[in-house]
Amino acid sequence: MSIFSKLRSLSRQEATMDDMHEFQRQVRHESNDRGATLLVMANCDLALTQSIYRVLKVPEDLRQRLEVDGGPLSTFSQRILMGRALAIYGEMMQHNLDLLRHLRNAFAHSHVPIAFETPEIAEAIAHFKVQALLPPYNLGAESKPYPEEPKARFHHACETMSHNLIVWGWRKHETMP
Repeated sequence: MSIFSKLRSLSRQEATMDDMHEFQRQVRHESNDRGATLLVMANCDLALTQSIYRVLKVPEDLRQRLEVDGGPLSTFSQRILMGRALAIYGEMMQHNLDLLRHLRNAFAHSHVPIAFETPEIAEAIAHFKVQALLPPYNLGAESKPYPEEPKARFHHACETMSHNLIVWGWRKHETMP
């Protein structure tokens, strides 16, 4: 197996509950907004990818061909579109995932200092649409107030998207909003 295949395989491993707790700890302790954005975005992307493959149920060799450079699922944008085409979610989730994709690109590719308080970033984060958590969730999680501060709002939106994509795979496959 090539080093590229090993790295791709590593990035696609499903997380255990212990892994998720450690991931959340790392996100909470990440002081750099760029780093935090890339971490939570990667979590959303992985949750989306897992949801897609729960529907497609393809063997590993075909999965690799779908994800290879230039393949139909090789980019986050293509996976967002595929998730919608497979009726995993509706317009609201697609809007939020597309917004997340653009935010990720801004954080990843900007050569100027950028943070959650950067006016363009804060404005974009304000455009996340509030989504309800799909059950099951921790008691009281559904009644948490929607944060106003950009960083907290970003994290809340991403956690909700990731949670809903993961939980969707456990339930009857009904389209999310």
